[in-house]
Amino acid sequence: MRVEQATSEQYDALVALGVRRNRHLSETDAGWQLMVPETWPGLVALRAVRGDGTTIGYGWVTRAAHLPPGWAVEWITVSAEAEGCGVGSALHRALAARTPTGTTLLTTRVFDDEPRSLAVARHWGYEVEELSIESALALVDLPEPLLPAGVELVACDDLRVRDQPALDAMLRASQTNPEAVHGGRYVTAGSLRSSSRGARPVGVLARVEGRPAAITHGVVVGTELFVAYTGVDPAHRGHGLALTVKMQLHRRAATAGAKVASTQNEEHNRGIRAVNAALGYEVRQGTYRLRKPVGRA
Repeated sequence: MRVEQATSEQYDALVALGVRRNRHLSETDAGWQLMVPETWPGLVALRAVRGDGTTIGYGWVTRAAHLPPGWAVEWITVSAEAEGCGVGSALHRALAARTPTGTTLLTTRVFDDEPRSLAVARHWGYEVEELSIESALALVDLPEPLLPAGVELVACDDLRVRDQPALDAMLRASQTNPEAVHGGRYVTAGSLRSSSRGARPVGVLARVEGRPAAITHGVVVGTELFVAYTGVDPAHRGHGLALTVKMQLHRRAATAGAKVASTQNEEHNRGIRAVNAALGYEVRQGTYRLRKPVGRA
């Protein structure tokens, strides 16, 4: 077995391997880092190859345009038939030698029904930061939202508005994710614009008395809507705006051909999970998000 640099011509095959090995992983999710280089500068992708040329694993490490300085992301997938043979460790060592200069924190994720993978990540020095819960909703019989007085809903697919600084400020203030608590308020208009090939962005902005107050945004890929973010300015919480913008997003996505919506939320984020439950979302699975300060074994 050898580890070598993967070429862009091999990325489709790597994505296919990732989807086969990780039953919860969509092609869109697996391909984002490999297929959208402008969002993931300095990507290093490696593959593990048997003597007969068969790819039995791959991994990548990269910075992200929307993450705080010093943060990088690592991902490793090993084919089922090659598990337990040191392939993942070989990829991890090779990626560690290619971690972007100046990296202070590495992040990765593991699905919650893969305890062996979680144990391996912990052995490599990663610690669990959060458990993210994925839920889904069939986009049928969608009601029209009732707007409170002074509230206007507008499409914001490209996240470019006349008062961009106000939108950016609302996005920063709205974040309740654990990464934000640790100083990584990385949800920005630029990060939400990023998507994989074939994805159609769709977004809904709620304005209260003309000013940005709440937002939800995602992409439609084929017949699925992936809801990337929903946030409400703290000054406007408690008035049903998250429910309102998501209802409108569902209707717009259905018009674009989506049949089902999916989203991920931190397990203790009771507010948005209550909104999802009220809308009829059902839990699919969970994903551990992990972090490791660089320099730890």
